[in-house]
Order: sequence, then C-alpha cells, then structure tokens
Amino acid sequence: MNLKFVVKIIHIIALVQLSMPVVAQESVSWGLVRIPVACIRDGKGHSTEMTSQAIMGTPLQILDTDGDWHHIISPDGYEGYMNISSVAVKSADEIGEWRRAKRLVSVSGPEIKVYSTPEGRGAHDVVSELTLSSIVEGEIVSDTLVSILLPDGRQAYASASQFVPIETWASADFDMDKAMDIAYSLMGAPYLWGACSTKSVDCSGLVRVAYFSQGVLTLRDARQQIEIGHRIEPEQKDSLIRGDLLFFSNTPDGRISHVAIFDHDDTYIHSSGLVKTNRMRPDDPDFGKRYYRGASRIVGMEGTKGITKVINHPWYFEK
Repeated sequence: MNLKFVVKIIHIIALVQLSMPVVAQESVSWGLVRIPVACIRDGKGHSTEMTSQAIMGTPLQILDTDGDWHHIISPDGYEGYMNISSVAVKSADEIGEWRRAKRLVSVSGPEIKVYSTPEGRGAHDVVSELTLSSIVEGEIVSDTLVSILLPDGRQAYASASQFVPIETWASADFDMDKAMDIAYSLMGAPYLWGACSTKSVDCSGLVRVAYFSQGVLTLRDARQQIEIGHRIEPEQKDSLIRGDLLFFSNTPDGRISHVAIFDHDDTYIHSSGLVKTNRMRPDDPDFGKRYYRGASRIVGMEGTKGITKVINHPWYFEK
C-alpha cells in the first residue's frame, strides 16, 4: 500500500474522530512538546507558513522525520511540520507511561515560571516558562510546592496554587464564566496568524485557548469550528447565549474567515489585530464590515464530532 495513502488515512481518522490513529505498534513514534509554545508549519523550514501551535506537554504522533523537521499530527488532527528542537521524542512504551503518570496542569497565568530549586525565585533560577493549560509530570509536595518533570526530563519546582492534577482539570464540568475570564485576560494580546496560546492568538486560537482551559478540545480553524456543535442560524440571533461561537465571512456567501465568542448584550470578544470586544450592530465598525453567517454552541455538545473532553481523548489517557 502506498505510504502517502496510509498517512492520509491516519490524518483523516484523527481529524474526524479527534482520537488516536488505529496504528499502535512499537515502531510508532510519539513526542511531547518540550517548549512553552511550539510552531506547527506547513513545510519543512522556518520560513514556511505557521498554521498552528502546540503548548508544552501536548502529545504528538510523529509520522516521519527529515533532517531538522518532524512531520506530526496533533491531538486535534492538525497535520504539519515541527522543528525537532521543540519535541521530546517518545517510544510507544514511554508515551504509555506518560499517560499513566501523575501529571499536573498549569491553571494560573496567562504564563508562569518554574524554578530549579524549591526556594529559588530569581531570574537565574528559572528553568522554563509554562503557558496556561500546559501539562507536566509531577506531584504536589506540600500545600505550597509542586515538584515537576518537564517533557524532556528537566526537573523544576513551582507554587502549588498554580497547578491542579490532570484528572481534575480534564474531567471537571465546563465553567463558562472561567472560560470567558480566560478570553478577557488576553485583552490587548496581539493577533498572530496560526497562534494558539496565551502569548498571542488568531481568531480561532482564542476559542481554542478559552475552551481548552476547561478541558475541552475543539477543531482548530474557524472553517472547521462552524461545522461542530449545535448550529444556530443567522436569523436566530436572539437565541444566542454566552460562549456561542459567531462566524463571519468577507462576502455574503464566501468562505468562513473569522470567529468570535459571544458574551452578552450583543457583545463579542475576538482576535482581530488584537484581542478586543465589539457589538453585533450595523454601526459597529467591526461588525459592519463583515457578513454574519450564524453560530455554533459548543457547551453541552462534548463527545460529538470535533468536540472532545480531554479525559476521553486516548492520546492523553489510556483507554
């Protein structure tokens, strides 16, 4: 069977089901993102387009390695290339051990520092930065301290108040107030095409960061996100509730080019130039230049196509 055909089938399975490809042999290569934010590109080179990002502790399937670049699939089915310096390569056995290990998720932010000693908090004590929702091995040592192991084996320490056990984070009921707080905490953050972390976001990246903070993984791009969840037609605008995703195009029947998160009283938050709010009114300079194409409701639709609770994703937990 043609290798490219096999790779394409694996990609389709991951994209549609948001689950681990069927292949589970010892020869399959895995990886964990080892830096705060890693770029996913559409080609093998730093000059190629950045199409998405992955944060520390994200599991990846490595399809192939060519020089300094891994051909990878991320847990949402997104395929691309990542520089080898961003990835801690794991065997099938090692990634299995990671899924069973005691792990912690960073819930304070937008970013935190972790340190080389339990007492160290100076600039020269920093081991790494972690963005919101990063995953590391570790355990709570005391009421005030956690000991953690980064994906590449570096040891570090941090405040216990900045982390929760991964099971707690991944299985908790969705809290829309907290998700919206995360979105608003990024007010003023710069827009960057392909960005998907608390450092900077594109429009669909803001959705991903807000929802992933509550342990829910969605598809990556606006044109994909409009296909998931409960559909709300443009004429049903009065039925919108907080957290619904609003979709826009540049022409009446054009391709979906923008997504925002509805808040209340016609207000939405989105990333356009920077993270900001606008109103669903014709005289609003942002809303007036776009064509509103309807909305999708994500909360309550977990487990349907393209919306996965992390606790149920086999790349994060053994099933």
